[in-house]
Amino acid sequence: MPRYVIEFEKGGYTKYISHLDLLRVFKRIFKVTGLDVRYSQGYNPHPKMGFAQPLSLGYSSVNEYLEFETVTAHDTGEMRNVIQKNLPHDVIIRDLFEFESEAKSLAAEADACEYVISLPYEGTEDSFNELFASYMAQDHIRAMKKMKKTKTMEEVEIKDKIRSWKVYKDGDLAYIDCILDSGSHSNLSPELVIKSFLDFSQLPLKRWDVEVQRTQQFFTDRIQFRHIDNSL
Repeated sequence: MPRYVIEFEKGGYTKYISHLDLLRVFKRIFKVTGLDVRYSQGYNPHPKMGFAQPLSLGYSSVNEYLEFETVTAHDTGEMRNVIQKNLPHDVIIRDLFEFESEAKSLAAEADACEYVISLPYEGTEDSFNELFASYMAQDHIRAMKKMKKTKTMEEVEIKDKIRSWKVYKDGDLAYIDCILDSGSHSNLSPELVIKSFLDFSQLPLKRWDVEVQRTQQFFTDRIQFRHIDNSL
């Protein structure tokens, strides 16, 4: 069956639309436009579609992926135009292409994500670089995480899940550009980085002072596009 991937941006007020609600938006668009999305078999069939990695509520992104299957082949340019016309204003399709791979799904091959974390900072870029370098120089960086199975809060080590980082300043904001583990094999939420860094730095900030944008998603070598290169 034909398999396609939509690469899109999610910004503005749409960052407050959850990934489940956005998935419902795409489902409705496919239904309204008559696109013959393939359904699973069984008692409760559902469309064969899904995001590569969920995006946390309140995060913006310039690099999201939605994969889906159709019963018949379609022109990617026509599909892109029809779908874009029905999307919310701040959800912008960057590309739509046929996806030929033996991989089960993009989600199964997720490897890492790049995030840009921005926060108010009155000091210089050099002083912020020293501050974050000191944070990363710790022998251990631990944070409290809610475990999926037990639903309890447990302390976890996160330093080895931060693959690379760099910092810079622009005006009154400081930026942390980091690549974090992402996927079923190993996953680190930016929330744990933010919480542990604010605790370490003792900066007088609240969580709502901090913004997060996902800028790239990386996959294993089984996927033919965008592999991790640790270029930071």
